[in-house]
Amino acid sequence: MSTSVASAITQANNEFNAVVGKQSGGANLDKNAFMLLLVTQFKYQDPLNPMDDKEFVSQMAQFSSLEQLMNLNTSMTSLTDATNNEQMINATSYIGKEVTVSGNSIGKVTDTTAKTMSITKFRYAPNDDVASGTLTVRDADNNVVYSQDVGSKAAGTTYEFDWNGMTSAGTVAPDGVYTVNLSLLSAKGEAVLADQVVNAKVTGVVNNNKTVYLGLDGGQLMELSKVRQVTVPTSTSTNTSTS
Repeated sequence: MSTSVASAITQANNEFNAVVGKQSGGANLDKNAFMLLLVTQFKYQDPLNPMDDKEFVSQMAQFSSLEQLMNLNTSMTSLTDATNNEQMINATSYIGKEVTVSGNSIGKVTDTTAKTMSITKFRYAPNDDVASGTLTVRDADNNVVYSQDVGSKAAGTTYEFDWNGMTSAGTVAPDGVYTVNLSLLSAKGEAVLADQVVNAKVTGVVNNNKTVYLGLDGGQLMELSKVRQVTVPTSTSTNTSTS
């Protein structure tokens, strides 16, 4: 009797392990593995002490819930992928157009053939009246390239920063992507926040980690979700002769 029981247990283990071994080395178990476990348990139960009906029904209910959750997860993944692909396709229609995007990333590009320099337009609108402040341009390594004082600014009014591409030391800043940082203060010395946007032409679309980005003519990548306005191309940057 003990031999037959041991043999049954061994056979049950072999059957279960055969399926589990196919599930990525046994690291991840799918619904088929759990169903096999349940059936194997029922198949090799002790006839003198069979599984209680309530316990069996309970396990079947758990399996049903597991299957529904796995199917839901698969459906959600498929929906997410489909939505992402649709966003990617829609975003390509922005290529060649002018966009207004929330953010403070600007780009500097020099056309050596035409001897012109193009810099992304940056605009900001303070939430409250500004008494003083500082505007700083930083490079990709967070080094300060240029800074200037900000005088009195009215709340809700939009101001444009036209950088000439020069550093505070009077040299020409290299081409690349820069960040504009604002430090604004009210008459009481309290920090003032500001709405910040950039205007640029879309040159491409990138899908990274299921997030769609627009490639701008200044070299920046901005999330599609941050686009506020799309318009017919005009002049998107400040063009200055380098001669």
